[in-house]
Amino acid sequence: MLSYLLCNDIQTNHYPFLLNSRLVFHYDAFGEEEPYEEPALEDPLFDEQQQAVEELTSAEPIPDRIDILNDVMSGGNRRQREQSPDPNERTERLTTPYMTKYERARVLGTRALQISLNSPVMIELNGETDALVIANRELREKRLPLIIRRYMPDGTYEDWKVRDLIVD
Repeated sequence: MLSYLLCNDIQTNHYPFLLNSRLVFHYDAFGEEEPYEEPALEDPLFDEQQQAVEELTSAEPIPDRIDILNDVMSGGNRRQREQSPDPNERTERLTTPYMTKYERARVLGTRALQISLNSPVMIELNGETDALVIANRELREKRLPLIIRRYMPDGTYEDWKVRDLIVD
């Protein structure tokens, strides 16, 4: 009789064959099955993680932080937002003010897709029906409602509005 047993501990395993899938094949020629007891899972790392999770879930929330989060979620007031700007948002820009050809292609494609899906057009139409032509004209008139995010090597980024970029 061939029986399949799951082995959790290789050192205490007395069965002859062990496969990569951690299944143990034990062949008993006389049909007698040996009793198999599942070893108890005792992992100190798991116990520490479990205790940390229990401590975090049982801890009372900090009221100040909740108020800040609720204020941020509701938009806060303008004065607070001006006093605490985003750390990634700088007043002095590091990247070039020129739009690259890759940004131009991405912006035009994204805006043309939006226009083709019936989003509002930001310019007066003079009989144009092609979404790409409309997007190109919006770009020339600096009326595109998009923001370009340029990532820096250190993980920070700069957000540029399309109207602030120089398009050749």
